[in-house]
Amino acid sequence: MANEPVRIDQFFAGPGARADRWRDVVDAAQAWSAGRGDRAKFNDALAAIGDTEEYFAYPGPRLIKALQEAPAASDARATLNLARGIATALVTRSFRQHSEGIAGQEDGDGVPNFAPPALGRGGTHRPYFETLIVTGLPDSQWAGLAAEWRCMRRPLDASFMNL
Repeated sequence: MANEPVRIDQFFAGPGARADRWRDVVDAAQAWSAGRGDRAKFNDALAAIGDTEEYFAYPGPRLIKALQEAPAASDARATLNLARGIATALVTRSFRQHSEGIAGQEDGDGVPNFAPPALGRGGTHRPYFETLIVTGLPDSQWAGLAAEWRCMRRPLDASFMNL
């Protein structure tokens, strides 16, 4: 459960541990929504995934922030729907094929689901990849660093890349 400390021997069980933690988040949201739990238990479960989730491209900082802010409105059903949508996308890996339709990205942040014609892929498949960038900068400066990288894009890059 979310209150149990993470042991060092669980370090190499990353994907399974991540799925377990997201299951804890969804279970806590479901219990809160059904009246069997409370918002504090959901917040605890969400806090348990905070340190590791910043290393993953999905769900990303925008969706994590939305999930952190959702309980503030005391709307347990909306919180559950968002948590369930993210967890489902992670388990099925559907975020890799349909990033513009995944939970919480209805605001137009998504990347168009097509590759530019210059890449020779005129179909509806959009290439997917993730890049981990290691830097010594504190996380408070990551947004500025990402903005600098966006300035280095070529016009062609902006049509299929989302930092």
